[in-house]
Amino acid sequence: MAKLSPVKHVENIDIEESGEEIHVTKSKVNVSGTVQLTKGTIVYIPTPTSDPRDPLNMPKWQKTMVLITISLFSTIGLCIVSGFGGLLSFYIPGYAAAGKTYADITSLMTYPTLTMGIGNLIGMPIAIAVGRRIVLLVATVIMLVGAILCAVATHFEWHLGARMLIGFAAGQSEALVPMITQEIFFLHERGTFLMVQQTIQTIATAVLVLFASPIAGAITPEWWYGLGACLSGVFLVMAVVFVPETKYFRPLSSFQDNVSTEGLREDPDKHATMESHTVVTDRPALDFVIYEPRTWRSDLRLWVGSPEWRKGMETFIQSFQLLLFPNVLWAMALNGLTLGVNIAIGTTYGTILTTMYNWPDRSASYINCGQIITSLLALPIFGLGSDRLIAWVAKRRNGIHEPEIRLLPLILPIIVGVFTAVLYGLGATHPTSYHWFVYAWAVAAYYFTFVGANIVAITYLLDSYPQRASSLLIIICAFRGIISFGVSYGISPFIDGSGYDGAFGTFGGLTAALGLLGIPVFIWGKKIRELTGRYAVDRE
Repeated sequence: MAKLSPVKHVENIDIEESGEEIHVTKSKVNVSGTVQLTKGTIVYIPTPTSDPRDPLNMPKWQKTMVLITISLFSTIGLCIVSGFGGLLSFYIPGYAAAGKTYADITSLMTYPTLTMGIGNLIGMPIAIAVGRRIVLLVATVIMLVGAILCAVATHFEWHLGARMLIGFAAGQSEALVPMITQEIFFLHERGTFLMVQQTIQTIATAVLVLFASPIAGAITPEWWYGLGACLSGVFLVMAVVFVPETKYFRPLSSFQDNVSTEGLREDPDKHATMESHTVVTDRPALDFVIYEPRTWRSDLRLWVGSPEWRKGMETFIQSFQLLLFPNVLWAMALNGLTLGVNIAIGTTYGTILTTMYNWPDRSASYINCGQIITSLLALPIFGLGSDRLIAWVAKRRNGIHEPEIRLLPLILPIIVGVFTAVLYGLGATHPTSYHWFVYAWAVAAYYFTFVGANIVAITYLLDSYPQRASSLLIIICAFRGIISFGVSYGISPFIDGSGYDGAFGTFGGLTAALGLLGIPVFIWGKKIRELTGRYAVDRE
């Protein structure tokens, strides 16, 4: 039974056989997240198996299709939720005539972000208890229904309720999608493929959002939702065919949980690094004698094994308990703030461009084209660059990987985010003194900040507490949705009271403050993990 409870001191015996001698050394259990990542070559974490149905053993083509499919799921949901910023100007006249204020109308953008967070709190425990595949398919059906309801909405409340329903479904892209991604790749590949998934999602979303205004202008906003419903139907078919269940039991030892890195040392006589026998640098061949083969029929199962409702409930409870961990609380706050500011920019840029710069309604969404460049820049920095960085540092530390190294790439997006938030506020306050490119920069640049905070936080925490992956994704994605809702919900009265420069200057200051709090997390992160890791251990 999985509990967040302290474990007793455990000693681990490390053995190395050299010639006729066997060297044995006793050592304390390792700090959570501190693992041996290299030993001449890369060490595989989790430990690979011979089971053809192990998600880590899926063929490359299948992993590729899984990444593409779940990225399209995220694209459709996020496009309908966040792409609405370019359509606000179509709805403002009608809803204003019906007595709705601008704050009321912007809730069509902000409230779905709240239900995205709630969707994670409900969907992820079910994904743990039953399986990832069934939650993904049900979420797609809900998104399809929500898009149809938006298309036929006859009044504001109906429209808002349908958009909140879409947010509930789209929320699964926040936690479920990265969960599936990290379950089919090893630790040393995690940053790269999480960023590949994010890049596919961002570019596809940016293209659809980019043309949201002209599409809505050409086919009406109602049929823009209709297009979303059609794409949801296409994705549903792709998900049924290409996304198998990725839930798979792994013992603690597969994450080097019984390996002590404190005991790793170099033998003065033999010049050999002493290590645990669980360190694996070669993947075994698939065993079709002991294990069943992976087939289309096995991949089409809605779930694997019996539901584990108790485990799902424990995961839900653990997600709240993890809030007591300082590094988790910091990562969640940074994620929520950057998402909230990103939404605040997305909610306001259309009004600024159409009223202060006289852009036509159908052209406002073109300002999002910079997000494509953002994605292409973020991939080598936060993806491949992050994985190569941790491997490079590990080689210089006797093969030992510390998760805090994942935080180093965060420096650039924090600096960019502070500058961008302040610049956006100044531009909106003094439009005659600033070119419209300020908003093109802001939409792309602060999205770069959010993507950096998102990927860095997720990879850092997954590396730190590998046995708490599901609970961490719940807490990060669900509560950042709630925090971002709080940040963006009051944006209209905040701007009315403090002006664009005051509001976004505050956002820039908060970005800087939370970025600076990353310094003590980097310095004392291992100590934090040593103190908190004992409360995050499954008993097998």
